[in-house]
Amino acid sequence: MGNKLLRKILDDLATLPESEIRKLVSDELDESDLLESLLSSLPEGHLVFSPERKLVYFNASAVHLLPSDRRRRMKKDMYLDSMMIDPDVKKFLQAVFSGDEKMEAKDFVFQRGDAIITERVSFKALHLDRGTFTDVIVQDITDEIRKESRLRRSESLASMTTMAAGIAHEIKNPLAAMKIHLQLMRKAMQKKGAIDLENAERYLSVVDEEIDHLNSIAVDFLFAVRPMDIELRLGSINDVIDDLTVFLSPEATDKKIKIVAETEKFMPRIEFDSRYMRQCLLNIAENAFAAMPGGGTLSISTRLDGDYEVIRIEDTGTGIDSEHLEKIFEPYFTTKASGTGLGLTVVYKVIKEHKGDIFVSSEPGKGTVFTIKLPVPSTERKVLTEKKEDDYADASDS
Repeated sequence: MGNKLLRKILDDLATLPESEIRKLVSDELDESDLLESLLSSLPEGHLVFSPERKLVYFNASAVHLLPSDRRRRMKKDMYLDSMMIDPDVKKFLQAVFSGDEKMEAKDFVFQRGDAIITERVSFKALHLDRGTFTDVIVQDITDEIRKESRLRRSESLASMTTMAAGIAHEIKNPLAAMKIHLQLMRKAMQKKGAIDLENAERYLSVVDEEIDHLNSIAVDFLFAVRPMDIELRLGSINDVIDDLTVFLSPEATDKKIKIVAETEKFMPRIEFDSRYMRQCLLNIAENAFAAMPGGGTLSISTRLDGDYEVIRIEDTGTGIDSEHLEKIFEPYFTTKASGTGLGLTVVYKVIKEHKGDIFVSSEPGKGTVFTIKLPVPSTERKVLTEKKEDDYADASDS
């Protein structure tokens, strides 16, 4: 019964006839029954805990969804610590209520008979006059997980089909060239008299080059598809960029491309594999060079954005058409006359292996911008803050 109604009945008790009091109570009970019926019919489970971790409400779905000891069913006014629910869920709820875990959703997998069930436990704070109560929400997301799994399999199959077509296209030309030159070699050997050694040498040279080409295709393919043996170590991304600009300088000078590197001074160390990160940035830079055949400017910058380090790589090249932008990370997609089309696939994979994100924006005729975000470990954010404070103090003293 609502507090306002109760106060009204008590205030007017002396003046209200008994029939009116009965009607008010009956109406309130009807509303309460309706609310209870609605909550009980919800597909997700709800368990409401008081600030003292006492269970003050739960609906039928909560009993169905949360595995529990049949000998000790859930009851109102039970404390969380005495509830006989799944131990992993219970441990998680205890950690959340004690502040050891963030109040964020977490998925749990249960076996029910022959079926594997996935349930998501999330939270909602209920701010009431008596304090802040917690609504623990339990949802069966098994169908959602299965749909996502089917979608991933479908996307994986489509990707494999694209890659297979790309490989077939890439190896077709080298194989054709090898066949032609081996046929020429055979004809040269079938002629009467001495073999034309000069032509034979030339034919064999072409075959040798095409074998190297095929090997290169195989190496690029394996690099793009096989699991990466990432070795994360704390380091400075600015150092990688400095080394890369030195490496690219001769090629940039030859192609009349100006490299502008602007790295932020106060940058925390992050965890990355220097081999793969260098290859990633090199692939983007090489793409930028190819997009500026008549020269231009390649700008590389770094900055700190909250919990992430941001690397921005911008060129003044030909740009990318909008219909191609969403495909540039797909295997074997390329708009260039040469190349395997795996360079940006590798870039995307490297960044994702480092728990980062990569975005691209472009406009035909105006150039392209790649933006990479890499997470900063919490320990390094603290070290950076202390370093900035020390440097500020030194500057103030001087």
